[in-house]
Amino acid sequence: MKSPVIDHPTLRVNVDPHLDGAGSVTLSCPDPEFGALLAGAPRPAELLKSVFRVTVAETPSEESPHLPGISGRYGLLEDEIQFAPTFPFEPGLKYRATFDLSGVESFPAGEPVTLDFTIPSKNEAVEPAVVTQVFPTCDVLPENLLRFYVHFSNPMQRGRAPEEIALLDSDGRPVDDALYRAPVELWDRTMRQLTVLLDPGRLKRWVGPNVALGPPLKAGQQYFLQVGSGMLDQHGRPLREPFSKPFLAGDSVREPIAVKDWQIHRPASGSREPLALSFSRPLDRALAFAAIRVESKDGSVISGQVEIDRCGTRWSLAPSSAWLAGAYRLRVSSLLEDVCGNTPTAAFDRPLRSPGAATEHDRISFAFRLL
Repeated sequence: MKSPVIDHPTLRVNVDPHLDGAGSVTLSCPDPEFGALLAGAPRPAELLKSVFRVTVAETPSEESPHLPGISGRYGLLEDEIQFAPTFPFEPGLKYRATFDLSGVESFPAGEPVTLDFTIPSKNEAVEPAVVTQVFPTCDVLPENLLRFYVHFSNPMQRGRAPEEIALLDSDGRPVDDALYRAPVELWDRTMRQLTVLLDPGRLKRWVGPNVALGPPLKAGQQYFLQVGSGMLDQHGRPLREPFSKPFLAGDSVREPIAVKDWQIHRPASGSREPLALSFSRPLDRALAFAAIRVESKDGSVISGQVEIDRCGTRWSLAPSSAWLAGAYRLRVSSLLEDVCGNTPTAAFDRPLRSPGAATEHDRISFAFRLL
């Protein structure tokens, strides 16, 4: 019987030029017998971890001869295996990828395949990070505001937000227990957007923290969301300068989103003018990108460029191709929220949730025509 042989496996590094440290390692492995072994393994992930490893290429000390391993996940492609690190590679640090089947009984011992690599560093070229924007941007925000989105110019590090981000009153003093300190900071995949929540327990009426302490904001008073310069980017550099967003707390909003009251601005058929929606209150900007879509009569989603104004009160879709005359349908996910956490089906602080909780597949829709 022919012994299974890996036919010249090769390793390569894939780098995303737009993100510092973002990349993956791909193993090209054309031998179908290894694929069959992997498919039949009771724990394929454990098998992959034992034969396909990515480590730091230099030992931290003479007393610790083992190369530190890099955690990550494996993806099985048509004829390749891809390793993506849990956290981005550190630019300028030397890594080593190894594919070694010597520990697998059904394969003969052979020379391991190795690849040493370094993700290019943009440290010298990138300016120190700054806060580029905080959403919602409105100068007056509801008393029961649920969250802010803080945007940075560079990818950032975890772990600094509790000390560096605070809600201050008009005298510059911290508002006690106003912000919710999540066990894990709520960054997006690019590490450029941080979600900052106000304490939901203080926002929901009839809940213990709200009863004991009241809401974190009081209508009619001035506040500042302060981002300290001690926030660090992925190169370990502090912000170029601290950032402060002033705002006035207005009346609370405690009703479901009234989709039926939205104003729709119809473009002319035959044009590529944007279809626009105007809202009576600011919507959660991040959720609105995914929660609203337009479909043609046959149910096809209209593709194009979606834009939302900075205050979250206007949504628009510029189509990829010209609008055709005829029937369309606007579909809105029931998971859409306004800036207070209210959805199209319920208020955020309703006393009890209904047994049939909404899912991302539940959508509210209404029809319109273009002439």
